[in-house]
This record gives sequence, structure tokens and C-alpha cells, in this order.
Amino acid sequence: MTPKDITQEITRLVQQYGDDVYKLAYVILKSKDLADDVYQETFLRVCRSYSSYRGESSEKTWITSIAVNICRDFMRSAWKKRVIVTDDFNTYSNERNDTEDIIEKRNERKDVIDAVMKLPDKYREVVHLYYYLEMDVKDIAKVMKIPSGTVKSRLFKARNLLHDMLGGEAHG
Repeated sequence: MTPKDITQEITRLVQQYGDDVYKLAYVILKSKDLADDVYQETFLRVCRSYSSYRGESSEKTWITSIAVNICRDFMRSAWKKRVIVTDDFNTYSNERNDTEDIIEKRNERKDVIDAVMKLPDKYREVVHLYYYLEMDVKDIAKVMKIPSGTVKSRLFKARNLLHDMLGGEAHG
């Protein structure tokens, strides 16, 4: 591949997976600033290691693995001790709509998001990868470097915790 081809390929990867990397980093680190840092570092590492990518896993799994590892590095580093996290997880637009149904659904979604953000890290990570990035158990196991059975048990435990946090309500 020519340098121009590689540049185009990296641009495609950023466009295709950038939002997922940012959201994953935010969910894990609970900080917009740190999520920005992880986003940048992830794609810097993708650029550096693109020529050694062997295609043994999907691009999504490869990039997600890089992002998860960077998040873990941040969590182990002094950043965690120095940064006070006060960011709000606000995924909704500021548009107003008078329809009660839409407001109710937004409130339910916010309750679910808030509950997910309160989960311990090991459960929050698998929930985000499974439900938001729509990764299968096998790929999550690769990304997190844990057995598939552990992924399944964490998903099960996370669902139970969320059920309890949400008062046993059914949320869709």
C-alpha cells in the first residue's frame, strides 16, 4: 500500500469507529476529557501499528481492544488519582417536544444510562460492548482478554444489578 492508501484507510477507520471508541472510553472512564485523550491515543496507535494488523480479528475488535487497553492504562495511572470526574452523560439533544411519550422514554433511557454508569467497571465494560457496540460474547472475550464464560456471567450479573437498580421495571 502507498502512504496515500494507508492515510485513506486510517481516515475510514476513524470515521467508522471513532464514535464507538469515544463512547466506550467515556463509559469506562466517566470523563469527557479522558475520553478525548483515549480517542486520540487509540487512533495514534492504530496509525503506528496499521502495517502489522494481520486481520486475525475484525477491525472493530482490534480497535476496541486498543481502546480498552488504553482505558485500563489510564485507570492504573496517576490520571485516575488526579482527575475529579464531574461530567454528565448527556446523550439527548436539547430539543423540546411536548409529547409525553417521548419525554417518558427519554427519562427511562436516562435512568438506564445512569444505572449503567453506576455499575462496577467490569460489568459496565461488558454491558457497553455487548449492548451499545453490539459485539458478540466471543469478541468481547478477545477484547477484554477473559474467557467467554466470564463475559456471560458478567452480563448476567450486570442485568441483575440493573434490574435491582431500576426497581425491577421493564425498560426498552
